[in-house]
Amino acid sequence: MNSIGEVIRNTRKKQKLTLKEVAKAGSISLSFLSEIERDKANPSISVLKRIANALNVNFTDLFGEKEQSIVVRKNERKPLVHSEGSRITWYSLSEGSRNKMGPIWGVLEEGATSGDVGVGHSEGEEFLYVQSGCLEFMLGNDRYTLEEGDSIYFDARTPHSYKNVWRGETLVIAVSTPPTF
Repeated sequence: MNSIGEVIRNTRKKQKLTLKEVAKAGSISLSFLSEIERDKANPSISVLKRIANALNVNFTDLFGEKEQSIVVRKNERKPLVHSEGSRITWYSLSEGSRNKMGPIWGVLEEGATSGDVGVGHSEGEEFLYVQSGCLEFMLGNDRYTLEEGDSIYFDARTPHSYKNVWRGETLVIAVSTPPTF
């Protein structure tokens, strides 16, 4: 199985796009994209979403094609993304890249953050449910504190970010449409 960097590079080359074009469309630096393609950098999920959007592919396509399955067993779940910098690990709750929704389960370590409020996605809607812990969620200029059992549903084009403000892990379930993760 190819690494994420190899998949990004191969997809970019297949589409005859330059590093500069993808970096600009994804709002990331050229050098950072180059490091990602060479597996020298570990990008956050939001960066991978922006790269997928720039390449006009589903986020799950960056992890290689999986056979469609209707059941995902918790002991077979593999991390989609683990970012040391953000201290968040995302796990897919569905398989296959042709799904209409993109459900994922997130484990946010104490103090974990998605980063500053950045750009929103190019389209779609998102839903996030706090399974346990407490999350500070920024949506545009609005700040929400989401506790266990709370959820938020929003236009994915609105810039957003989140931070675990709980002592310990915060667990979340997120769903996007179309799938961006």
